[in-house]
Amino acid sequence: METFSKIHLPVLLLLACFRSVNCNDDVISTFFAGYDKAVRPDFDKGKPTTIMADLYVESFGNIEEANMEYKVYSYFRQRWTDSRLAGKLNRTLTIKTADIENIWVPDPYCYNARESNMMMPDAEIHSSVSIQPSGDVLYSKGVTVLASCNMDLRSFPHDSQACYLKFGSYSYSTADIVFKWNATDVAVGTEQMAQFEYRGAELSSDIVVFAIGNYSIVTVTFSFKRRVGYYLIQVYFPDMFVVALSWIVFWMDKDDMGNRMALGITTILTIMFLLGSLNGTLPKVSYPKALDWYLLMSFTFVFLSLVECMVVFVLNLSAAEDKEQIKCKVNREVPLSRKISTSIKGAIGINKDKKLSCNKRT
Repeated sequence: METFSKIHLPVLLLLACFRSVNCNDDVISTFFAGYDKAVRPDFDKGKPTTIMADLYVESFGNIEEANMEYKVYSYFRQRWTDSRLAGKLNRTLTIKTADIENIWVPDPYCYNARESNMMMPDAEIHSSVSIQPSGDVLYSKGVTVLASCNMDLRSFPHDSQACYLKFGSYSYSTADIVFKWNATDVAVGTEQMAQFEYRGAELSSDIVVFAIGNYSIVTVTFSFKRRVGYYLIQVYFPDMFVVALSWIVFWMDKDDMGNRMALGITTILTIMFLLGSLNGTLPKVSYPKALDWYLLMSFTFVFLSLVECMVVFVLNLSAAEDKEQIKCKVNREVPLSRKISTSIKGAIGINKDKKLSCNKRT
């Protein structure tokens, strides 16, 4: 008896699983019997199908200023009523993956997406369809979108940016499908970002006009405020210290021109390095940013301190020459007794250098 159980138990389990799969297939086949998935709901009535959409954002990816793009990880949900499915079951039916191909679903896509999985088959992404006994259908799909975002960086890094996602049907015009928001706000799971603070979202709907027809769209606009902490640590504070360092030349010996020039040139190169490294990660826009003006003013202060060193050195050198000429002139106009005394001192080697320098100038 024990041997019989060991042999036939796996066979019975396989038969049970096969019967369960067949039952599920029979339910789906019976449910969609006579259903034409190529035809949208209410097509025979001549009125457009209303799609109620809502969006749940799991998190935001990096906002790249250099490429002017940002990434969104979300779930896009669509609701509509298909009267052809009403009354077929007395409970809600949920299908997923390849079984979704048995029902008509909209074909939304993101207008400003650079990369997106919205148009991928349901078997390759997370998606599900729930059909209620009344014929109300809920279609949920996990959506990852890399979208463009036109940024105004004139106030960078004290700027705020508004980035949007625009959804609409690829094939159906307003004569077939009308998109509307099913909510007044967008739920966001994780609002924390490294460089930005999420400020909220605004929902809107519109109709865009193309040469081939009018299309219904829904738009969500996200507002972000840049965090300044990173730039305070990496740019503002180091730049303040560099400018303060350039002021040391005002306390150095005015005749020590070599060290004063070396310090001034070093501080100038440091500010130029800060300016270049910062703009290396930003788009090459044709207008100056707020941080550019700040660094350029710092560069001006350091450059003027270097100019001050040169002016002081030239004036000091000129003053020394004038002073030497005055001394020589005074020596030529001294009384006879003073000249005799000077001659005696010169004969024994005192004041010899002064005499030679005066003779050279004369």
